[in-house]
Amino acid sequence: MDADIISLETMIATKDAAYWAFWSMIGTWISGIATFLAVCVSLHLGLRKPKANISCRIGEAVSFIGPYQKRGVSIVVTNLSLNTVKVTSINWDFKKSVTFFQPFISPISMQLPQKLDYGEQATFWIDLDGNSEWIKKIAEGLREQGADPKEFRCVVSVTTGESFTFEINKSLLDKIENSFQLIT
Repeated sequence: MDADIISLETMIATKDAAYWAFWSMIGTWISGIATFLAVCVSLHLGLRKPKANISCRIGEAVSFIGPYQKRGVSIVVTNLSLNTVKVTSINWDFKKSVTFFQPFISPISMQLPQKLDYGEQATFWIDLDGNSEWIKKIAEGLREQGADPKEFRCVVSVTTGESFTFEINKSLLDKIENSFQLIT
């Protein structure tokens, strides 16, 4: 072999090695950037505050306990978030500055606080039968505070500090409004 041919082949091999080294360097940069982005996304997901997401149905209902029927107000809270949610309080709100606290003393009601996993429901119950004057007392409280019954809402609070406001079933709200109108 001639020395010129050997030099030419060596130069071509060196050129090819430099070409592949360049693309190897580009690949290393791309993988480094992708790793950095993956770390940023995982930190964002890991450090963010879990958000609660619940739904709530509030209305008049009938409970069948054996042969007996009980009328009452049913508040059904459902956890829609993937995280566990703990319901800490259920209040009635009608003005920004005034809230009615609601205790649940009925034996068929769940008690607060109530922990709910994804998809679980908690049913809270307020008796309307017997000597219960819940609708009348709510109407009197609204009248005393100078509130409009149409602004009456249910506020469910959870341990993350979030509060969710829900509207009341129309038939129950109509009964509260009727009782409100009868108060002189």
